[in-house]
Amino acid sequence: MEYKCNKLSYRPSATVIIATKKKVDANANFEILLFERSTNTSFAPGHCVFPGGTFEEASDECQEWMNYFEEYGVSSNQLDRLIVKEPNTKRTNSLLSTGKSFSREISLRITACRETFEEVGILFFRNHKTLKKLSSTPTFGEDYEDVNFDRVGWQFAVHKDAKQFLNLCRSLHVVPDLWSLYEWSLWRSPFTAEKRYDTVFYFVSSTKKADSTSGTQ
Repeated sequence: MEYKCNKLSYRPSATVIIATKKKVDANANFEILLFERSTNTSFAPGHCVFPGGTFEEASDECQEWMNYFEEYGVSSNQLDRLIVKEPNTKRTNSLLSTGKSFSREISLRITACRETFEEVGILFFRNHKTLKKLSSTPTFGEDYEDVNFDRVGWQFAVHKDAKQFLNLCRSLHVVPDLWSLYEWSLWRSPFTAEKRYDTVFYFVSSTKKADSTSGTQ
């Protein structure tokens, strides 16, 4: 049997590996977050997976994000830190070298934050104070917490319309924490798969575990 691979059939996507601290354990001091997908989903139904999903150009790479970052005070140097410039022979995939409105290395991090919030309810964020403390040393990703925050309501809103993620950030006066996501690997689905993805995996250390009851999928 002959298989033909159409490069255009590979969809960009982002996945997040979240490690949370454990208080006491003889074998490890962290746990990795997985969640079980609904049996009604079209992709990997019933499987235990990392949070993540498909890149949405209209929402994750729209100029409105750049406008909002500028309004919020995110500097061009801070955004520039998200783009890998030095030659790296391991990054053979062109997934991160593209981008219409701005670098795909930025927009896929937006995808990662959006999908993580939508699927497990964790909103990795930075406010004006923590944005000023941005450094080159690894930091923990922090989840947004407020007693008046309608977390589940916003999850369903973002699930229905990915553009609502920007509206969420505006309403909370925060920006997604793109800087706590560390690129781990790039994976391409086998060309024999029915649904094929070019996926960037990010790693983030978190201080909080997700509420297993807050997922949308």
